[in-house]
Amino acid sequence: MAEKIKKTRPELLKQRRKLAMFSRFLPTLVLKKQQIQSEILKVRAQRIKLDEKMQAMIARSDDWAALFSESLPGPITRLVKVKGIEHGIKNVAGIKLPVVTKVEYEVSDYSRLSTPLWVDAGLEFLKELLELREHMKVLYEQEAVLQKELRKVTQRVNLFEKVMIPQSKENIRLIRICLAEEQTAAVGRSKIAKGKSAG
Repeated sequence: MAEKIKKTRPELLKQRRKLAMFSRFLPTLVLKKQQIQSEILKVRAQRIKLDEKMQAMIARSDDWAALFSESLPGPITRLVKVKGIEHGIKNVAGIKLPVVTKVEYEVSDYSRLSTPLWVDAGLEFLKELLELREHMKVLYEQEAVLQKELRKVTQRVNLFEKVMIPQSKENIRLIRICLAEEQTAAVGRSKIAKGKSAG
């Protein structure tokens, strides 16, 4: 339901100020929306690039992937795992996004004398793959944060464009009509009063 407004000159001034304020904020919101959309596209491009890199690594390892199932005892994948991840913050359009700054690994002890030579290379390969996986997870997190913020900003832009600005313009129009009618009526009363006093 539309707000009740007084049809007075002070109210006209108030509505004009509101309209000026909304018109000043709208471009800033639109710019923020564009920045967020641009960043979402960047994050998606990074994710695609990372995914392609992971797929290429896996494809290159096909020749010696059978070695991973060799008994050492147990598969090589049990020898390395992510111990810890250090996260940082990246600021985009006032939005704090998580980033991976460092990945720490825990490599189980194994005998370098009784294991095949390829195990060291295999462990390095696994570390790189695990690090790429962690970066990929963070990119998904970044996109989720950006999408949430984009929804909020889009709602605000729509509120300003479709509700607040049109409502202020309509209020100004109605107040002007009312003030013009009052002025016309006042002029009419003044002429009648002059006519009576002259007659």
